[in-house]
Amino acid sequence: MAETTSASQGGATADERVRGIDWQAIEASPEFQELVTRRRKFVLPATIFFLAYYMAFILLCGYAEDFMASSVYEGLTVGYCLALTQFVMVFALGIMYLRKADRDYDPLAQRVVTMAGDDGGAAGRAAESRFSRREAAAGRGEVTR
Repeated sequence: MAETTSASQGGATADERVRGIDWQAIEASPEFQELVTRRRKFVLPATIFFLAYYMAFILLCGYAEDFMASSVYEGLTVGYCLALTQFVMVFALGIMYLRKADRDYDPLAQRVVTMAGDDGGAAGRAAESRFSRREAAAGRGEVTR
């Protein structure tokens, strides 16, 4: 793969654009702090729940062999059922996170980008209005793309 540089924004490369950003100001901004706090309120409990669920499965496998080996239906055991629920749990938590990110985290992240933008926030405001239109449509039960 060939390495390329882009001069799409006024001839500045990506490294030059990144060097001009005040990262401490972004981190100290209330929008960024709200984003981190709201994301942490979901990610931390979800992670703890999944790890506890997984650890309970491992402990049951090690200490409740008779229970895990009991048949549910023609050779399908409790252990297999619980093992398969691990996959279901991963998909469920992943979908929950994606929905929450789309609804809550992405608009907040776009607000952070808007505040940090060097174009006066025009690109960020345009993207933010896209999120508010989508949120309004979701409130009315419409599907937008």
